[in-house]
Amino acid sequence: MSYYGSTDYLASPDFVLRMKDIRKGHLDLGWMKAGTEQVKVNAESPRRGLTFLDCNRGSYGYDALPEIPRGPRGAAPRGASYEVDAQADLSPELNRKSDVWAYKVASFYEEAMSRQWDATTYIPWADLEKYERPQEVEIAFAQLCTFFTEVEMIATDLPAKWMWRMNNQFHEVKHFIASQAIDEARHAEVFRKRVLAGGVGMMQALPQAEHSLKAILDGDSYSEASAFMHLLAEGNVLTMFRFSEYISPTPVDKRIFQLVMQDEARHVSYGMQHLKWIIDHAPERKEQLHLALDEAETFSISQFDSALFEAMIVLAGKGTKPAQIKRGIEIVGTLQVKQIDEYFGRLRRAGFEERIERSKFRPLLAMIGLGKQDAVLPS
Repeated sequence: MSYYGSTDYLASPDFVLRMKDIRKGHLDLGWMKAGTEQVKVNAESPRRGLTFLDCNRGSYGYDALPEIPRGPRGAAPRGASYEVDAQADLSPELNRKSDVWAYKVASFYEEAMSRQWDATTYIPWADLEKYERPQEVEIAFAQLCTFFTEVEMIATDLPAKWMWRMNNQFHEVKHFIASQAIDEARHAEVFRKRVLAGGVGMMQALPQAEHSLKAILDGDSYSEASAFMHLLAEGNVLTMFRFSEYISPTPVDKRIFQLVMQDEARHVSYGMQHLKWIIDHAPERKEQLHLALDEAETFSISQFDSALFEAMIVLAGKGTKPAQIKRGIEIVGTLQVKQIDEYFGRLRRAGFEERIERSKFRPLLAMIGLGKQDAVLPS
């Protein structure tokens, strides 16, 4: 154990005496006069229930939170009374609101709680046997699901890495990224189950993806890691989820992607709204974010040449015959263009449009000869 209290209470005569007094009924009751603000909140919508938005009142709310809360650095909830000298200092590292905050973060959390699902019963696993798939298509789908299992586990790890570093005054953010960790663990679970249910087993882990994932985990700040993961990596994965629903070999697989998409869209929205909060409230940090995204985009480019995209070509073309591969290449070209186009759209909505001119993806599209004219909808 690395932390020891300053008092051994069993060896403290005052403590032992006080415990005996309490047992005799000599209560102090001073705690009943905490001096905190008294509020009574109600559910604005009884059907929806009591939400964090309904609790956004006075000293308990988040609207009045300053950029640097000068309150407790321990576990005291926002709005509680506390003794600074008596409180354990948990040494939070993220103490500025702009370090973690996002517009609509309380709403994102409430949505996450209301849209939970499970990978055991929400997927009609038994129906897989009803649909015939060519062996090469099932193998390609197993490769795709192996990749998703790989990346979603790291998306579980990242919130866990940063959550305990956040000041407890920002509990709405901590609640939200805790819900994200649950979502991502469920995604890793559902893709692993799909691989095994299809009878192929896990396929190849992708080194390009793993180096990219390590870069996300090793981000120098939460905001840099969030920009890489939420805005770029998860944004790309969200585009892939939408695309994969189109090319799914069975209705069971379409259902999987419909469920994971709703979660992923929420995570990406948080990332956009966090970036927008930084742009609006701490614009001096834009260059720091530019540098982080310079490297993030470089890592992302490496994934354009991997077994992942070959697997998607086979899935999109529905086989490995020359005509099918040709068709698959055309369709996957659409995905590559769409990933970059949607990433640029997220930058615009976050108020970071200047990033687009600097992006590494612009010369990439020119080098591989792809543009919007190459977009082909899968049939």
